[in-house]
Amino acid sequence: MTLAGIRVTLAASTFSALRYPNYRRFWWGGLVSLTGSWGQTTALSWLVYDLTGSPLMLGTVMMVNTIPTMLLALVGGVIADRSEKRYMLMASQGTFMAISMALAVLTLTGRIEVWQILALSAIGGIASAIDMPARQSLIPHLVGRDDLLNAIALNSAMFNGSRILGPAVAGLIIGWLGPRGGPGWCFVINAITYLAVLGALATIRVNSRPLVGERQRVLREVREGVAFAWQHRALRRFLGLLAVTGIFGLSFTVLMPVFARDVLHVSAQGFGMLMTASGLGATVGVLALASSRPKSPGNVILGTQAGFVVLLAAFAMSSNYAMSLVLMVVLSGAMTSYLSSTNTTIQSIVPDGLRGRVMSLYILAFFGTAPLGGLLMGSLASALGAPVAVLSGAAVCAGAALAAWLSGRRQSATRA
Repeated sequence: MTLAGIRVTLAASTFSALRYPNYRRFWWGGLVSLTGSWGQTTALSWLVYDLTGSPLMLGTVMMVNTIPTMLLALVGGVIADRSEKRYMLMASQGTFMAISMALAVLTLTGRIEVWQILALSAIGGIASAIDMPARQSLIPHLVGRDDLLNAIALNSAMFNGSRILGPAVAGLIIGWLGPRGGPGWCFVINAITYLAVLGALATIRVNSRPLVGERQRVLREVREGVAFAWQHRALRRFLGLLAVTGIFGLSFTVLMPVFARDVLHVSAQGFGMLMTASGLGATVGVLALASSRPKSPGNVILGTQAGFVVLLAAFAMSSNYAMSLVLMVVLSGAMTSYLSSTNTTIQSIVPDGLRGRVMSLYILAFFGTAPLGGLLMGSLASALGAPVAVLSGAAVCAGAALAAWLSGRRQSATRA
């Protein structure tokens, strides 16, 4: 085979899920919308830190945004297993659009206060508890079963690829228009980008209603999903590792404004470039995963998590901006490869009838741990400094990875 033939084959393998029209519309609409969302996330972090100068307040905003997700994710999974997923997503995306418009009006009129940000963040967290299980459980309806893992990896690439442009543009806008006008216009742009995903959802032609069957009480269905995950050893191990990594490792992102301004001594544009470097590395990582067909998913999960921990420790100890940019690229690549491999492995294990509920556990372990992680990292950073806080979290994650590896070895020995 020629080099050109190899490239074509690799591209076809990496992007195979995009040949489905419904998935293609969903993917492009999500890419546009998430680019605006990452710009808003960057602008909101900078705005909060500019208003308060407090790392703890950054963690508090994150906590308020994600506590509703933590409390309601399991109920959201039950709703996803009972409802038309497209309609759920249209309702949640419309709510996010309204929140962005409210932030824009308050900021551009000079009336923005931290309590308003906290209130709107809480509303967004409630919408996320509905949005995330529906999004995860809709994907199998958009592609063939053979392309499901590729579609999940490309969905992660969409999520992280949008981080390349969104934060960089937000940083430029904040530097150009100032610490109030810049974030305000980032919120306006984000509100407009939601039209792309709403339009895509409106034109998708797929029946994502659940199969008609006997329904039980909500709490009983929640317990059914939890029991399935607990009784499945691999699911229990991977979800437990993800929860620990979510609290002590992934929460380093809440301290990025602190690293940018106080450790690396860069402006809003430099902060935006750090976030863009994160998006670039994340995209490369998940595209590499999308083109691969690993024979041992468990080893991929543990290997990428271990790489993430080592690189996170290196980033915490770096005080050089150029080195931190490079580390952010490879760190984010390892992080998203770990998250995507965990997601695809769980999706391949869970039966369709329990998909929404089990994926809500994935969301709970990933996003739902953020309130505790954000508050913990913010508190440690306020007391000991951001580098020590992140380095401590990396050490805890390393211990969790070792425990998960030993548990897997014992399970393999038992089978043998």
